[in-house]
Amino acid sequence: MLKNILLVLLLNLCFFSFGQKEQTDLSDFFSKSEIKDLNLVTDFFQAELCGNADWTKFGSCIAESKEDLVDWKQNYLEKKISWRKQKKLYSKISDSTFKKIWSLCKTWRTIEPKYEYKSICFSQNKKFIGFVNFLAESNPSLEGYGDKLELVGRFTPTDEILYTLHNFPDGTDLDNRGIQILLAIHFLTENDQAKRDKKAIRLKKRDTRKMERKQRRKNK
Repeated sequence: MLKNILLVLLLNLCFFSFGQKEQTDLSDFFSKSEIKDLNLVTDFFQAELCGNADWTKFGSCIAESKEDLVDWKQNYLEKKISWRKQKKLYSKISDSTFKKIWSLCKTWRTIEPKYEYKSICFSQNKKFIGFVNFLAESNPSLEGYGDKLELVGRFTPTDEILYTLHNFPDGTDLDNRGIQILLAIHFLTENDQAKRDKKAIRLKKRDTRKMERKQRRKNK
């Protein structure tokens, strides 16, 4: 009887320590208020993508959406995530949290008509890079992600992330809250970049139509 009680206590201690360790890992890089904001961001992303914000279902949420996400021509992500709601989300998080992740950078069209506008980009925050590198230590799929943030100053291309999630599912622990936070940030960044500036969106759509017309003429 005593042995059984000790075993239960030991198991509970292990589970408590694991949960505490995960929280400590996040607190190595973010303040308590920032962690609260990051959970809000991640819950929003999951709720928009899959209709629920249950952390334990994040992995199945991504797994069930992978096929649609990989087929980028469908603009699946953009259709699922409301830009109006995402802008409201920004107003709910602190400036500290926003600046830990993002900044607004000048962006230029390199083709006619030339146009300069602001687009969301990485903030170059060293703590955030450290957070990503920490996750990469136990998630091989993220190897090099932190390097791109530090050296190139931008998030890893989404097609690379999706390719890894689709073809090497064991390389990413989707039950890890840190991974969930990073993926939410990644995909919300992409959604922002696709929707923030209306004129840039119109010009991009016009470019796409031109390319499609040229391709059709070539195929005749």
